[in-house]
Amino acid sequence: MNKNDISLIISAPSGTGKTTIIKKMLSDSDLYSFSISTTTRKIRDGEVDGKNYYFVDVDAFNKMIQNSEFIEWANVHGNLYGTQKKEVSRIIEEGKVPIFDVDVQGSQHLREILPNGIFVFLLPPSMEELERRLRLRYTDTEEQIRIRLKNAIEEISSKEMFDFILINENVDEVTKKIDDIVKSRFNS
Repeated sequence: MNKNDISLIISAPSGTGKTTIIKKMLSDSDLYSFSISTTTRKIRDGEVDGKNYYFVDVDAFNKMIQNSEFIEWANVHGNLYGTQKKEVSRIIEEGKVPIFDVDVQGSQHLREILPNGIFVFLLPPSMEELERRLRLRYTDTEEQIRIRLKNAIEEISSKEMFDFILINENVDEVTKKIDDIVKSRFNS
C-alpha cells in the first residue's frame, strides 16, 4: 500500500484536542495535508476562511448538497459540516495523506467511502478534563459547553467503530503514535 491509498480520519468529542494534534502532525511532517471542511458555524477569533474551514451560510451549504459537492456532511451541534470532493482531490493530487477532522457521523460516512482509511478516535483523560479544556477555550457559551459535554458521552459510546482509540494525555506521544500507525500501513 502507498500513501495515495491511505486517508487518516481523526474524530473526538469537542475539546479533546484533535485540532491541536492535527496541527502538530502537519507541522512535524510534510506527509500530510489537512482536508478543510465546509461549515455553517460562525467563524471564531483567530480562524481563517479557507485555512481552518470554508465558512458558508446555510443556503450556500444546502446548494452544495443539492449539487452533490460533498463526500459526506452532517449536522453537528446545530451547525452543518461537510467534506467537499474537490478538497480530497486536491490533497491526493499533491501526493499526500489527507487528514480528516470529523465527528462520529462524518467518520461513519467516510468509512463507507474510504476503504483504506485509518480511523482514530481520541478520548479525553477524563470528563472533568474535557470540561476544563472546553472552558479554557473561551469560545463557547455555557449552553454550548453543556451541549458539547452531553454529546461527548454519546460520541464516546461509538468509539468501538474506530480502528484505534487513543487517550490524549500528551500531544507529542499521541501524535507520534498516530504517525507510526500511518507509516506502518505503507509496509503492509
